[in-house]
Amino acid sequence: MQKNIFMILVFCSMIAWGISWSSIKIMSEYMPAAELVFVRYFITAASLFFTVIVLRQHFDIDKKSFFIAVLVALITVVYGYVIFLGTKLGTASLAGAFINTFSPIITFIILVCIYKRKIYKLDICALGIGFLGTMLMLGLWQFDLFKIITPYNFYFILGALLWSILTVASSKVRVNMIVFSFYMYTLTTVFSAFFTDFDTIINSFVDLRFWLNTLFVSVISTAIASTIFFLGVKKIGADGVSSFMFVTPVSAIGFGVFILGEKLSFFTLIGIGMAILAVYMLNRVGIFK
Repeated sequence: MQKNIFMILVFCSMIAWGISWSSIKIMSEYMPAAELVFVRYFITAASLFFTVIVLRQHFDIDKKSFFIAVLVALITVVYGYVIFLGTKLGTASLAGAFINTFSPIITFIILVCIYKRKIYKLDICALGIGFLGTMLMLGLWQFDLFKIITPYNFYFILGALLWSILTVASSKVRVNMIVFSFYMYTLTTVFSAFFTDFDTIINSFVDLRFWLNTLFVSVISTAIASTIFFLGVKKIGADGVSSFMFVTPVSAIGFGVFILGEKLSFFTLIGIGMAILAVYMLNRVGIFK
């Protein structure tokens, strides 16, 4: 019974991650990316502080994990800046679908290089499908170089690469992931403060729409959904949780269309489907799990 409840909660968390891309797009309308990064992660760190207390976790962290938290926080500042710029210029649907499908493919390649595992025919087939799907998402089917090499495509590729590095680096942590996340997002807030113009935040026009989306991204989709995800890994296992990973790109597309009225071309949807298939194939391999 408890396992079924966690499966439902993890499923809802994946949906929340998908919806967050539409919220990020809306947030980008109100103030510059640098200031949005600070606001988002400040609220996230504060909500994680209370999460750690509610779950009765200790704030203890070893030196290695703290060093990783510093490294990951620096990357997260750049990642946050990149996704706000990317979604502002491009669509939330494509951002959520691209980063959540291309990033696992990059992560797989990084892990293979780290562990020096032999590449099998199934791996090559999956990577080939993923590469072709990625190219379709980037607009290769238009055969127009200026439509392919766009700023938001560059931001999406960079975002996927940064998230892959974050994933691999975080996997080396030996402390509770919720506690680690608190330190990581707290450090992210501190580092992002150096690039923040606080007068811009104070003088920016923000309304209920902005705060609802900001709270959703910072508290619901990051602090709460991530906590449920990590708890789900413990309760139902990594394999059980990984079966829900494809909900996020589909959710990002669905809510991008529903909330923002975005439209994706037929070839882009085909590319997303191919990338999801590639991730599914790679997910069958033990090293990727």
